[in-house]
Amino acid sequence: MAYRSVFAFALLTVPAFAHSWYPYECCSERDCFPVPVQDVRVVPGGWTLSDGTMVRHDEARPSPDGRFHVCRAQDGKGALIRIYAKPACFWAPVMGS
Repeated sequence: MAYRSVFAFALLTVPAFAHSWYPYECCSERDCFPVPVQDVRVVPGGWTLSDGTMVRHDEARPSPDGRFHVCRAQDGKGALIRIYAKPACFWAPVMGS
């Protein structure tokens, strides 16, 4: 039983990776990354990404670190990942913060 306590403590003390908060449903631990602010353009009703992808305000998730983040299929090179009946896998800074 003692080894379980040591193992649990070790897990709690391991530093979190920068993207550890991305939900698995969006990234499978490989498809999400920060987006430079210059690659995101504010447009009426939302944002347009550098490849022309439009994300409406009501599709975005609030960014926990105040930066833009996106998850794309094909190890980050494909289309924006959108999950049925959930917000898109796109995080934006909360306005006014």
